[in-house]
Amino acid sequence: MKDYGYTDKLKGPYLNMAKFKIDNPILKAYYKFGPVIARNMPARKNTIKETIILPGENNNPINCIVFSADNLDENAPTIVYFHGGGFYIGTNPVCMMVAGYLAENLRCKVFMPEYRTSFKHKFPTPVEDCYSVTKELALNPDKYGVNVDKLGVYGDSAGGCLAAAVCLMSRDRGEFKLAFQMLIYPVTDYLMQGESFKLFPDCTWSTNNNIQMWDTYFGGKVPQKIDYASPLHAASHENLPEAYIEPQGIDCLRDDGILYHEKLVKAGVKSELNIIEGSYHGFELEFKNPFTQLILKYRVNKIRDLTRTAK
Repeated sequence: MKDYGYTDKLKGPYLNMAKFKIDNPILKAYYKFGPVIARNMPARKNTIKETIILPGENNNPINCIVFSADNLDENAPTIVYFHGGGFYIGTNPVCMMVAGYLAENLRCKVFMPEYRTSFKHKFPTPVEDCYSVTKELALNPDKYGVNVDKLGVYGDSAGGCLAAAVCLMSRDRGEFKLAFQMLIYPVTDYLMQGESFKLFPDCTWSTNNNIQMWDTYFGGKVPQKIDYASPLHAASHENLPEAYIEPQGIDCLRDDGILYHEKLVKAGVKSELNIIEGSYHGFELEFKNPFTQLILKYRVNKIRDLTRTAK
């Protein structure tokens, strides 16, 4: 793999996926077994992990993994976490570790829906599943133990796209409100206009992967209404929840996050852009690394800041 000058605080990228095709047999095996491994991971210390069923698009039953701190704080935020995976891969162990970390350190509940993925279900099913699950939680807070005044969305990579889209859908449909959006190296631009796609084409998540991702998500045809598919191209970015956007400095998706931050700020939405220089897409795999732990701690403190003024 090409050395782009990664920080020496991390070991560096672990896999070169630049030439992988979505139908590669190794990836197909991961699509099948990766989520199984993730679901069966033990709960993080001081947390409880369980699975409930919530309604997705057209009331299709969606498994939702719930991470709860042993010593829940009734005033803590509630997080709906949309995992990454290019829209076509299910839950993964890294997201599980991050979700457990958030639950433990915020003393809160984190809901991770296993939305249907684009390998079989094209846009808009994945994002409609995410919206429907969030709506169910928002409209029935007592049933699920949700702090509706501090309900926010968190997403990494394609999950960042889904989180941003759910914010747009919530605003447009007016069925519930969200307190914040935390977008970690998010996907936002189906046109892939960022210079970073040329600067860092050969990373853990590559430019080639991104091209295949969009083609698979759209089923080979760009949807007429692009707002909820590619949030950068939404007709309006006004009146959205306050955002924290964290691109990694060495990532083909770096500029997707930067451009979306700029859109939000231009529309009058408060947004913090925090580029992690020298870091790479999916660096949380180095979970116990002090550098990674520092970034995770910052995210926790930022969520507290984003919800401090709520009831």
